[in-house]
Amino acid sequence: MRINNGSKVMPRYFFHVREGSILHRDAEGQELPDAEAARREAISSSREMLGERLLHGGSLNSRNIEIADETGHVVDVVNSRDVLFRQGEFRTYTDDVTQSAPTNTPSK
Repeated sequence: MRINNGSKVMPRYFFHVREGSILHRDAEGQELPDAEAARREAISSSREMLGERLLHGGSLNSRNIEIADETGHVVDVVNSRDVLFRQGEFRTYTDDVTQSAPTNTPSK
């Protein structure tokens, strides 16, 4: 954490999106408390991008989000496959907003 004029400032993380050999650099970044918060943000962003890909077509498994700190050091990488699957099963998330959506389960 940086100190700026006597007050604590959160570190800035950058979310570079890599699709195959093409890297789209995040020039602005985002101030977050720590690398774990940055990972959660990258997972959330990846889920949103996967949703767009499902709607509009395109590959679902060739995207990585590289999380870099202010020095440019990559502190973590979130792969779209890791967002979709865990141990070969579709992942679920506790913040899944579709949990209240109707299901195909027959009512009794």
